[in-house]
Amino acid sequence: MQETSPPLPESPEQAAPVPSMSLGARLLNVFACPGDVFEEVKAGPPSFGNWFVPALLLSTVGVIFSLIVFSQPAIVQSLKEQQEKNMEQLVKSGKISRSDADRASEQIDRFTGPTMLKLFGSVGSFVFSFGRMLWWGLVLMLLGRWFLHARFPYGKSLEVSGLAMMIGVLGTIVAMLLIMKFERLSATPGLGMVISDFDATRKSHWFAGAANVFSFWQICVLAIALSKLAAVRFTRAILVVFVYWILQESILIECGMGQFAQ
Repeated sequence: MQETSPPLPESPEQAAPVPSMSLGARLLNVFACPGDVFEEVKAGPPSFGNWFVPALLLSTVGVIFSLIVFSQPAIVQSLKEQQEKNMEQLVKSGKISRSDADRASEQIDRFTGPTMLKLFGSVGSFVFSFGRMLWWGLVLMLLGRWFLHARFPYGKSLEVSGLAMMIGVLGTIVAMLLIMKFERLSATPGLGMVISDFDATRKSHWFAGAANVFSFWQICVLAIALSKLAAVRFTRAILVVFVYWILQESILIECGMGQFAQ
């Protein structure tokens, strides 16, 4: 009778496959170990929640930000004073007449009351949050293709950019608390904190506002995501992403859209 050899023991990898993270774990671990999160996203199946949930959270926090911040009389008054200052500068420079400035001020006043500010801020938070995520998903894919010679699906790029938006969720909460404490919109966690009298007509003030701690943090997380998707060193990815971000912020500020630079 022929003896049969006992079956070989399974290797640890075969016996106990490493379980994947839950969506909640990915949303939290992106703060502590983003590399592990993005490795799993790269190897795992497509996940709708990876991009939709962070964008929804960022939108919701943006709505809360608008409702609370624009309920502060000091904030609303500072916005009105800034608009009046801008009009005065346009009149002094001869770009518009005094009568045109007065009519423009009346029109602006209709849309800068607390109710309208809350409405525009709430709607804008949804548009901005989802638009920003979709944009960065496209940017990462194109940066990987053009500069790192790596091809990966837009879906994966969208997932990692969505998860990286969790840094923005925390940043918005911190900014809201600082703004409420100091009662000025420039009181963000960055160089904007040192500007007590923010002037929307000065590009240097917008550049200072863009130099935000959470913006830098999110850029680093996006670079980690790109390095994982493109299978390149982090130093290469951060260089590409950071240079692009500097160009993006500079163009927005130079074009008069500093409010979108962050």
